[in-house]
Amino acid sequence: MKTKAYRIGKSIILPDVRWVILDSRTGCMMFHSKVVRNNGRYETLGCDRMDSSGFCLGHEMSMEEFLEKYGSGIEAELEEVFA
Repeated sequence: MKTKAYRIGKSIILPDVRWVILDSRTGCMMFHSKVVRNNGRYETLGCDRMDSSGFCLGHEMSMEEFLEKYGSGIEAELEEVFA
């Protein structure tokens, strides 16, 4: 099964996660993006590192690690999106 993936600049956007290069100091981060509302509060699914609002704070991860963990099923050519 192929997963739809987008590339905006150097960021990779998948339906449930996104990988971005923040800056040379912070490096690369992966963010969970699937959020649900539970009893009036937001919770990010599959994340153990959330802020008080329930959104993912990010996880340090190289592009190789990201593609190894989440890249199965990604089409060889990511669709390029120009913002």
